[in-house]
Formats: sequence, C-alpha cells, structure tokens
Amino acid sequence: MKPVIYVDELFLLNCLINYLLLLLTARICSVPSPRLRLFGAAALGGLYAVAAVLPLPNFIVHPIVKASVGVFMVLVSFGGQKKLLRLSLVFFAVAVAFGGAVLAAELLGGGDLLGSVLTPASLRVLLPAFIITYFVLTLVFRRAARHTKGGGVVALRLRSGDREVSLRALRDTGNALVDPMTGKPVIIAGVGDVKALFPPGLHKTVTALRLKDAVNVLEELCASDKSLRFQLVPYSAVGVPGSMLLAFRPDEVVIDGQNKTGMLLALSPNSVSENGTYAALLGA
Repeated sequence: MKPVIYVDELFLLNCLINYLLLLLTARICSVPSPRLRLFGAAALGGLYAVAAVLPLPNFIVHPIVKASVGVFMVLVSFGGQKKLLRLSLVFFAVAVAFGGAVLAAELLGGGDLLGSVLTPASLRVLLPAFIITYFVLTLVFRRAARHTKGGGVVALRLRSGDREVSLRALRDTGNALVDPMTGKPVIIAGVGDVKALFPPGLHKTVTALRLKDAVNVLEELCASDKSLRFQLVPYSAVGVPGSMLLAFRPDEVVIDGQNKTGMLLALSPNSVSENGTYAALLGA
C-alpha cells in the first residue's frame, strides 16, 4: 500500500530542509546569509518538491531540471557573491550528504523512503541526520580551509579604551607582514572597518588614509596628540616593491577566544575583502 502524501506537509518539510541546507552552505563557505533570501529560495525548492509528485510531464523530474532548480536556489540565496560556482558545488555536496544520511538512518531503522521524496514518516530521522551531516561537513571543510588557507575565517575582537569592534578575519598564508620590533604577525584591516576604535575627533584624520600617504597621516596624528600609539610598518606587495602602512597597537586583541594582546593593527586604505566575507587578514 502506497503511503499518502499531504501536499502542505510535503511543502513545509522541504522548505525546512532546504533552508537548513542553504544555511549550512553559507556557513561552510563563510558568506553572508540573508534570512529572507534563504527563506525565498527554500520555498522555491518546496514548490518544486510538490510539483515532482503531481501528475505533470515526466521532464519535471529529469536530473537536468533538478540541477537547474538547485542552481536557481543558490542564485536566489547568494546572488551577487563572487563564489557562486563554489556555493553551488557545496550546496549540491551538502544535499547529497544529507540525503545519504537520511537514507542510511531510515534503512538502519527498518523504515523505507518513497523514492527521493521526504515524507512526514521520516521526520524521526531528519533531525539526527542533519546534525550528523552538519558536524561532519563542517569538520571536513574547515580542515580543508586550514590546509589551503592556513586556518580559514576566525573571530577577531579589538579593544582600545572603552571602544571595541568585532569582525571576521581570514588567516592568510600570503600575509607575511610582521611587527619589526617584536616579530609578531601584523593584523591588516580596512580603516573603514575599524574606525570605531578611534575617538570621533580622530575619525577624519585616520580615514584620510584613503586619500593621503601613511607618512603624512602619521605626522598629522602626532601633531594632534603625542600619546597616540601609531607607527609605520614597512610592507611590499605585487606591484608595490616597498611602502608603509599606518599601524596602531590596540589595548586588547582576541582571536577565536584566545588573547593575543600586543599585536599591531595595520590600517589599509580599502577593505581587505571585496564581498565583505571578512574584514581583516591574519598571518597564518
């Protein structure tokens, strides 16, 4: 006897699963995850799941159509990102891994699945399957990120007096900038992303880095207040054989919960990330 499928339950169940899969994709790829767009994409996937069980032409369940729907969900969720190909591949990988986890849990429990459609009968295995998938995939992708990027994206907190900023930082193996006095790695961040560390009276002077040379800005800062903890750090990059960055020593530096106070913060005229995935660079 074939199980009865309720369209409303099928739609809501697939919406929930699609949302969780998209959220996990955003987490793995370390990209912003606007909730409204994720909900919209999840609803589209839910509508397709309903269409797949209705008496419609067979092409609706063709693998190419299924793949196209998946890509469209990624576009709705993350359109505008520069990692769309990677996001699409990760989304499909997550979906396949989750489907495998659900199938394995259902079969081990002595149950059965109606083709590839998630039914309310499988609710008892969805949550543990998703939790297992989440932790396994997060662990795998984070280890890959450490291997290729030296550690991936981490949490960074900076404090100066009673002023504090929290942001995301990328451990970058290509960042070899060090403090010439201590030899410690130097944090690099766009001046616009950390300007909240400085009193209002200094905002204009510090953000002038976008238009002025770091040496000139340092001279203006020293003229306004001799006690400021600013200095210059020499650096070189592709196309820039030798130059200076304005650097500041915060009162407190915390990276992924570990106190790293004493590190310098070098101020870049522009943001270090084009898409806002992170706001600072750390030496790996």
